[in-house]
Amino acid sequence: MKSETYIPEETYPDVDFPVMVDCNPAIVTYPSGKTYACAGSTIMRVPAGTTLDELPRWVKWKRVKLDTETVRVKGSRGNSYTVTKNNNTGKTSCSCPGNKYRGKCKHTKAAFSS
Repeated sequence: MKSETYIPEETYPDVDFPVMVDCNPAIVTYPSGKTYACAGSTIMRVPAGTTLDELPRWVKWKRVKLDTETVRVKGSRGNSYTVTKNNNTGKTSCSCPGNKYRGKCKHTKAAFSS
């Protein structure tokens, strides 16, 4: 089998490298010998033998800073629960049993009502 030199910049001339991705990229090498950088829905062929140290040349992970708020709320029976709000998505969660089973509860509304 002939050894080929693969150059992503030639295959994808309209792409600005590195491609920014939202999750940590991995390297996958198939039995055919072709190597790919995979990150979520982004799959891009890279030169065979590419290492994780070399990967940012073609694919770079854009880490999202997690922005959350946490509030302690006292329940109607005296129990204390932790309510967390993800400010990036607006989603809230609570440590109470009701939120665990139903996916919603009165504590999340009470903690972050405007």
